Amino acid sequence: MLILELVSKALKRSKSFSLIFILNFCLAIASLSYLQFFKTSIDSSLDEKAKNLLGADLVVSSRFPISDKQKEQIKNKLPQIKSYDEGISTVSMVASKNRARLMELVQINKGFPYYGGLTFNDNSTYPKGENLPKKNEVWVYQEVLDLLELKANDTVKIGSKNYTIAKVIKEDSLKNISFSGFMPKLYLSSEGLKRSELLKFGSTARYKLNYLFEQKLSNDKLENLEEEIESQIDRTLRILSPNDGRDRLIAVLNFLTNFLSLVSLISFFLGLVGLIYLYSGFLRKHQEDITILSDIGVSKNNLILTYLLHLFVLISIATVLVFTLISLSSQFIGPFIQKYIDFSFDFSLDYMFFVKSAVVLFVLSLSIGLPLILPLVQRQKRKLSRIILSFIPFVSFLLLLSHFVTPSKNIGFFFALGVLVIIALLFAIGSFLLKRFDFSGHLDNLALSLALKNITRQKRTSLTLFTAILLCTAFFSLIPQVGSSLSNVLSKSVEERPRFFVVDAKEEQLEDINKQVEKMGAKLENIAPMIRARIIKINAKEQSQKGENARNSAINLSYRNKLKPSEQIVEGREFSGKYNSSDFSKPIELSVEQRYANRRDISLGDTIVFDVLGLELSAKVVNIRTVKWTEFTPNFFLLLQDAAINDAPKTMLATISTGKYDATKMLLNLTDKFPSLTVIDVKNLFESFSTVVKDVTSITEKMSLYSVAIGLLMSFIIIQYQMNLQKNNILRLKMIGVKNKTIKNSFLLEFGLISIFASILGIVLGSIGSYIISDLLFQSIWDFRADILVLYFLLIPIITILVVSFFTSRIIHQKENVLFGE
Repeated sequence: MLILELVSKALKRSKSFSLIFILNFCLAIASLSYLQFFKTSIDSSLDEKAKNLLGADLVVSSRFPISDKQKEQIKNKLPQIKSYDEGISTVSMVASKNRARLMELVQINKGFPYYGGLTFNDNSTYPKGENLPKKNEVWVYQEVLDLLELKANDTVKIGSKNYTIAKVIKEDSLKNISFSGFMPKLYLSSEGLKRSELLKFGSTARYKLNYLFEQKLSNDKLENLEEEIESQIDRTLRILSPNDGRDRLIAVLNFLTNFLSLVSLISFFLGLVGLIYLYSGFLRKHQEDITILSDIGVSKNNLILTYLLHLFVLISIATVLVFTLISLSSQFIGPFIQKYIDFSFDFSLDYMFFVKSAVVLFVLSLSIGLPLILPLVQRQKRKLSRIILSFIPFVSFLLLLSHFVTPSKNIGFFFALGVLVIIALLFAIGSFLLKRFDFSGHLDNLALSLALKNITRQKRTSLTLFTAILLCTAFFSLIPQVGSSLSNVLSKSVEERPRFFVVDAKEEQLEDINKQVEKMGAKLENIAPMIRARIIKINAKEQSQKGENARNSAINLSYRNKLKPSEQIVEGREFSGKYNSSDFSKPIELSVEQRYANRRDISLGDTIVFDVLGLELSAKVVNIRTVKWTEFTPNFFLLLQDAAINDAPKTMLATISTGKYDATKMLLNLTDKFPSLTVIDVKNLFESFSTVVKDVTSITEKMSLYSVAIGLLMSFIIIQYQMNLQKNNILRLKMIGVKNKTIKNSFLLEFGLISIFASILGIVLGSIGSYIISDLLFQSIWDFRADILVLYFLLIPIITILVVSFFTSRIIHQKENVLFGE
């Protein structure tokens, strides 16, 4: 009871502190809580919809036709089958009278998909209620009509045949969320696909076996079955269970949520800096209370429990407020998120999320409260080493929490570690500098003299403010510069790079394609052969051909003698010339892309044995090279010496240069002359990708603004709280005759100097970070955004000075008796 009474009195006597503390913590956890809440709702919906995304209990997929022997082998390993379906999909140019686009053609069979299905614009459905399309009909998405400027019942040309658009699809349970949208789907029957005559020897297609089992198995059991079968069957086959569809969706969502989680972590860290500052200030202010309570016989344990409970109550109130806001607002915010990620999911109030969050915040209260409370209750000066040790549980907990809030492995952990190291370094270096240059003298300018004394004497306040503003400016200068660098690279590619990619061309077709392209005023460039192969051995070590390893060992090879300008050798030498051993007794020279080499642990001088359509070939790594992939021209991880495997069956890749030709006519012309040829309009693809990048950057920037707002607000709370603590000093200055203007100027100088130096350092660190990310991650040219940096450099100090001016005016114009009363 005594503890509860003391906590109640502490809350009543410190209303303004309680309000400031709760506001600060609400803002700190709001964005992180929203993100985690929506992720929980999406995860919950995905578990239910996973089978709809796959359409079956289990799917076997292959890039090659699946033989009867393979089908029998798989069947023997499966539970009792209720239904079975064979599907094929391929990509091809689809044309109207005016336009042509690369699209995915999907064969649909009677009764499939077993889960979910299609809903059409007239509200009819398939497989329940609608028959298959006739052999001269297709079902299409609305985007197909938009892209080809068509409407329902119009005609599209696939290969050399015309098809009527019989139905327009409104909803498709098999449509996975993706950033694609680049390749819309058309559904057609088995007879319809045969009629197109697109599937010939060497054509690119995806073959699928779809299974529905008699027994209803959970998604996890189906995943276990998937792993068991995949380790026993042919390496060219891939098994998919419902959890794979879920994982693909999650992988795409992770792209966005990783960014947003990191931004939320920044807000959370800034809020925690404010929490530590405010609560340690509160404890120092009540040091006398603690001493008196201890002297009158209140035990140390009760005192520790009292302040821990006080801290927990404050955190709990903030948490309840945020969770209430989430519950009330989720239904309104949800539709915007669904629209953006193109995936509908059910919102449900997951009470376990709230319970888990409450446990996390309870542990947070303990881990952060004990190091702050113990020294004051024990009334002992602690060594620096013991202070650092006492914060280890809090830091460990923070790293653990950061690890789990980001979807991708270790990103949150290392990001949090980096931020904590920066904060620790700032405090360590700052404390050293302020102690070394402690200002105790006097300058002609009294306001400046007072400001410098306050900065050096109020070390904790100065360093906390400095850190908060620095993190704000560093982070907010980093995001726009990275986004701008990437966007510029993409835009540059759109304007200066090839307009079309030609895929799946046959070697004997190249001459005719080149003539056709030249007639239209363009050039066929960057011609590159592509040969399918498999890595068998690296340095005589057999490479596993099972499961994931089998997929890793399947690779595309190409050959040429000279590197492109977008490639650079970082280790080794160039090819010595054309390969000249007729019996392959001499190893073929091999060039390996740097990141691929790191992934596969391949080094200069290594020997790699390839299986090229049954022929084993030995190659020696003569160089490791970097590739500027943002050039968007055909390139390969593995390049062999010219004249070694030139006779192997291959498909050809090429690009069509930009020029003043009619792009639509070019597409239509090539589609007519070469029906099996795949031509990708890279400009549209770049523009679509560039739009996605801009969208993500825009969202991240908006979230960054939130972080900046939190950081600034937390800074202003600290400033206001600190100025309240300084009322006695202000009173003394007024009593000895210092003018109000001088006092005000001293505060403006104190906080102005802190914000200016923090902004400069923050902008420098943010710019260095953006340079490293642009160069290392995207290999793009760094776009230095001086306009944005100048804006932040001016904006943040100006806002800080305006806020300080407002708070100072309120305090220094109070009468002495009011200040004395405080």
